[in-house]
Amino acid sequence: MRRTPSRCLPAALLVLFAAGSGVAAAAPAAGDVTAATVETRRVEVKRLKVDGPDRPSLVFLKENRVFLRAELDRLRQLVKVTRDDRGDLLDPRLLRLREMAAEVAAARDTLGDAEAALAARHRLESVAEIVGLEAQLDLMETLLAAQEERLTAIEADYLGEQRTALVVVVGGFAGRPAPEAVVLAEGDRSWRVAFTAPQRLALEQGGIAQVHHEHVEPRTHAFGLTFEGEDWVQAPPVVVSVETPRDRLTFLEIDLGGTSAGDAAGAPVAVVWQR
Repeated sequence: MRRTPSRCLPAALLVLFAAGSGVAAAAPAAGDVTAATVETRRVEVKRLKVDGPDRPSLVFLKENRVFLRAELDRLRQLVKVTRDDRGDLLDPRLLRLREMAAEVAAARDTLGDAEAALAARHRLESVAEIVGLEAQLDLMETLLAAQEERLTAIEADYLGEQRTALVVVVGGFAGRPAPEAVVLAEGDRSWRVAFTAPQRLALEQGGIAQVHHEHVEPRTHAFGLTFEGEDWVQAPPVVVSVETPRDRLTFLEIDLGGTSAGDAAGAPVAVVWQR
């Protein structure tokens, strides 16, 4: 490649500086008597004007960029690793930290298992309580069903199979001694009913007492009542009659308010109601 004058400029300057320094070195000292002659030269440097370089520096690279890229693609990075067979000593603290991390993980797993077991136990207890409640409800339903069956049977017996019955009660002993017993007779049958002391006291205070209750035939019944006791020895029997309709419960109340002990002048009052 041809070198241009512009590229020779630094060399010319160096030569010029060297010449000046040489002249200064050849100058006599201050004590010399002989005078030296100093020669001065004038050097003119002109720059050559060039419109453009004959061969630009990037022309080769531009023309061969495909080749260069292909060659660069063929390059591979080679990493060389050197290993030593001898092992380095580990820090005991790192091993202890690893053991502690494993213990923490195990404790966390144990705690999770315990919480899961507790939750499962709560669910089982809830299920057991629900099962017990359902069993109680089933038992109550069974009892209610049995009670309903009994009530139905009683209702059917009362409404569909009702039979004729008679209940006889006596009263009207207020203000006088009550008898010790009463004998109720109908035909060839008789029933004796003894009164206790509390019953006699209740009769003397205006109460009533039941002396007869049984199923009877649907017809007219005539009963004779005889009283026993010191004050009722002379009292005549009391005769009353009652009609008992079929399949009805008849109540016969004999009020002895008009009958005095030992006096047959009064007549008892018979009160009848039916159900």
